[in-house]
Amino acid sequence: MSAFFNKKILAVSMAAITIFCASCSNAVQENPGDSIVSIGTAPPSSDSEAVENQKTEVKIGLIKNSAAALGATPLFVNTENDTAYEKYMPVVFNTADELMQAFEDDELDMAVMPPDKALLSYKTVPCQVAAVTGGSNYYIAENGSEINDISDLNGKEITVSAEDDMADTVFNIIAAHNNINVTYNWVDTNQQLIDGLKNGSIKLALTQEPYLSYVTSENVKSAIDLYDYWYEITDSELVTGCLTVRKDFITNNYNAFLNVLKDYNAAAQIAKRDSQETAEAANKFALADNIDACKAAVPGCGVIFKTGTDMKKMMGNFYKAVGESNSDILGGNMPDDGLYHIDE
Repeated sequence: MSAFFNKKILAVSMAAITIFCASCSNAVQENPGDSIVSIGTAPPSSDSEAVENQKTEVKIGLIKNSAAALGATPLFVNTENDTAYEKYMPVVFNTADELMQAFEDDELDMAVMPPDKALLSYKTVPCQVAAVTGGSNYYIAENGSEINDISDLNGKEITVSAEDDMADTVFNIIAAHNNINVTYNWVDTNQQLIDGLKNGSIKLALTQEPYLSYVTSENVKSAIDLYDYWYEITDSELVTGCLTVRKDFITNNYNAFLNVLKDYNAAAQIAKRDSQETAEAANKFALADNIDACKAAVPGCGVIFKTGTDMKKMMGNFYKAVGESNSDILGGNMPDDGLYHIDE
């Protein structure tokens, strides 16, 4: 067989392979919304450079060393790896009050904040809650070994941080349901609470992950997980974080907003699946300080991603319970349905 004939057969074969591969690629493109973005998996596209140019930059506000920061961390990993639908920029704050102020000052497109702050922001600027990102995440930390059941807390003093506005209200609801009385000792910051538990000047504290894992040691442990106690009262998880989005971002970037929900849902799953990678990345992006503590904390952080009617039910149950106990923390009244963004 001549060399020319061999080359001709080879050329025809290569052309057939090219056509077949192109057909496969086109088949993948028909339903790009079916893919879940994860680390190492690029969003489907026929022209990656064109898609890159179309991505919207999204500024997301987060509280440093919080469960919310850990749950959002894979967004920024996927942005760096160019595997997210949009481009995410973390903007980090030390406290929820600082975060809320920046959000209200239009410095952010969206923010992951406690539900009380989300409602207060809703009453000030046009915004909506698009998802619940944090479920039950409250613990009684003890330096010692006296507390084995919630009834053991009766008559005790519990320390809380002034940076956590919801803490005493949450526990008062649980305490009333379980017929116990406690008193509160306030410290100004989460760091003071951590230091006090470590040095023994604080014996009992109401706190969240990852702060709990920052103090866990031979002497300090989680004495009580409040998950079941809250669920018994409200028939749902306690909301500790929610994605709050400015309405002008939703209106002006609607397709990008829908992609945010896809990317964030994938990020939450990644964070729960790989706590080591999440902790290392959170440290890299200045979202958290202690890699080992954050790795241990991720399973107990309550990282979730709920949208639509599930999100509204969780938020509604939370606001109802809190409003009946301390309406002042919600600005004096319950939210209307305009707070929730629901596409279903």
